[in-house]
Amino acid sequence: MKKALKRPAIALGLATLLTVAIGALDYFTGQECQVVALYLLPVSLVVWVAGRRWGMAFSLLSACTWLAAEVGIGGIHARQSSLLWNALMFLTVFLMVALLLSALHDMMNSLERRVRLRTSQLREEMTRRHDAELARLRAERLAQVGTMAAQVAHEVRNPLGAISLNLDLLACEVTELASSAPTPATHTPHEAHALVDQIRAEVERVEKVVRDYLGFARLPKVMPAPHCLHTFLDEKLALLLPELGKAHVRLIKSYDPQVRTANIDAVQLWQVLLNLVLNARDAMPAGGVLRVATRQSGTALQITVTDTGCGIRKEDLPSLFTPFFTTKANGTGLGLALSHQIIAEHDGELSCQSIPGSGTTFTITLPLLPDQALSPSTSPPSLSLDHFNPQASSSHELHVQPSPAC
Repeated sequence: MKKALKRPAIALGLATLLTVAIGALDYFTGQECQVVALYLLPVSLVVWVAGRRWGMAFSLLSACTWLAAEVGIGGIHARQSSLLWNALMFLTVFLMVALLLSALHDMMNSLERRVRLRTSQLREEMTRRHDAELARLRAERLAQVGTMAAQVAHEVRNPLGAISLNLDLLACEVTELASSAPTPATHTPHEAHALVDQIRAEVERVEKVVRDYLGFARLPKVMPAPHCLHTFLDEKLALLLPELGKAHVRLIKSYDPQVRTANIDAVQLWQVLLNLVLNARDAMPAGGVLRVATRQSGTALQITVTDTGCGIRKEDLPSLFTPFFTTKANGTGLGLALSHQIIAEHDGELSCQSIPGSGTTFTITLPLLPDQALSPSTSPPSLSLDHFNPQASSSHELHVQPSPAC
């Protein structure tokens, strides 16, 4: 019943029937003074449900109904002017009730909206504080793990150095013993050196893990400075051409001429770029296409690294930047986590989009410098395309047109 009365159409229909019934009651009983107050019921119902305009309309309808009932009775008033005057007074009362009730209804609606808004804000604030508390706890645990990892890595690093040095001495001793032996040995020096190389490879693998842990635990504070982004990318990508050539990966550079200077820490951004490019290479074991592009989007600039590799499974995407999460057999799970942390220190964002079997795109979003953000170029963006084909250049040199000047 309550839900039905809240619908304007039903309320208007019910108010109309109620007005007609009150008018009939007035007509058949002739009790003008006792019945006239009942006209406020349909007026109040319409004002509360349908609004002020409909309430004023029903005020007029109620006054006209009262007047029609009195005229139908034959008129108990001595003069017709007195009848019209009473109808006008009743109309005035009905309109005042409608206006006051509509004002009260609007005030209640305003208070209800304010309560809902405040409740929503409180819920958001509670959720934000809860998330912040969880993030703080995770950060504290991660800091503790980082401290422990740094201490363990420091303690492991010294024995590893001693093992590497002794392996070199052992290789020399094996060579001298083999050359001075009076009778032919059962195993050749080559086999001994192969064993030493295997041990050294495992030691180097452990050293890499230690370096990654130390790098994650002792990440220095970002020191951004203005750099010509395209020149920076050209210089750094040129260093990776031999690796890409060996993996039969074709490099395509797509630069937006609107992008000029970026406020970056060149050393740490190079670490991010190196990690993304090498991950893209590993995702294309049979070769493929690697595209590095820049683009200005509003008050930010974007660097995208796109490969045509195997892609990333949908269920792995949420954990992609979680420390120690990896899908590689020999990975440490710290590369992308470190990259994400470096970009966050730049007040930027590192995101990933991937389609399994089609490829992956990592997007680095960085804030523009203040003068660039306030004065964006109005000309439509155009792209400068540079290509590197590993099969067309044996020396892995990049022969391209110059990039846009800073």
